[in-house]
Amino acid sequence: MTQLKAGQETLKALLANVAGKRIRLVTAICLAVLLMANVPWVAKGILAREVVLVFSVLAGGFLMMAVGESPRVVEVEKLVLRDERGKTGAVLGMTPSGPTLSFYDGEGKRKLAIGMGSNGPAVVLFDANGRSQSWLHATKDLSGLVVQGGRAQPRVELCASPAGTNLTLFDGAGEGRVRLSLQGEEPTLRIRDAKGKARLALGVEERGPVFALYDANEKRRAGLAVTTDGPALGLYDTEGKIRAGLAANQSGPVLAFLDANEKVIFSAP
Repeated sequence: MTQLKAGQETLKALLANVAGKRIRLVTAICLAVLLMANVPWVAKGILAREVVLVFSVLAGGFLMMAVGESPRVVEVEKLVLRDERGKTGAVLGMTPSGPTLSFYDGEGKRKLAIGMGSNGPAVVLFDANGRSQSWLHATKDLSGLVVQGGRAQPRVELCASPAGTNLTLFDGAGEGRVRLSLQGEEPTLRIRDAKGKARLALGVEERGPVFALYDANEKRRAGLAVTTDGPALGLYDTEGKIRAGLAANQSGPVLAFLDANEKVIFSAP
């Protein structure tokens, strides 16, 4: 009887510590079933050591289930990590646009930030003065990489969207001067002047490669192309209308001059 009472007290203690009504109920049912199945043992005051072991295993399993069903949650507005000198090394916090994780150097200057903005996630690198110099970003329709290179304006930008991919090089004033693009199946290279006007374009179209020169008003003034019919050179006026052309096809070379309405006024042969 002493072993029986000890076993019962142990089970009561386990039941009292089990988290959750559902776990206590299941444990109690298991105890009742085992006791009912061994009525002769109870009447004789005999409780095998193996039965106590089974009870302990069941109770321990239910305790582990209870712990697993109660996840631990820590809620803070800002988490700051400092070194042994009290210098800030990392900060995890919330901003008006979303969560941000920032890393600082030994002098307390921010060097790296990872965050979620209103348009999407971004990774930002900072220089020794704490100014942003490079960042990687992604939005719903656009993702890209921007490098400033020690200046306040971007110097290189690589971006991709459903429409295509662009690589842009900027001058010291932040003006995009060179752009390499791939739109669909047609790659192009465009060069602009200091005012942002397109002055040169090189590309490959469906019919073949094309080279074009533009004036200060972005009007095409000269163009060279190679098509399935052969090479062709065109000269254009200030309105962008072709006024002279030289081509070579299967029939031979052709020279033509055109008026302001692009009607042929002379051709040879």
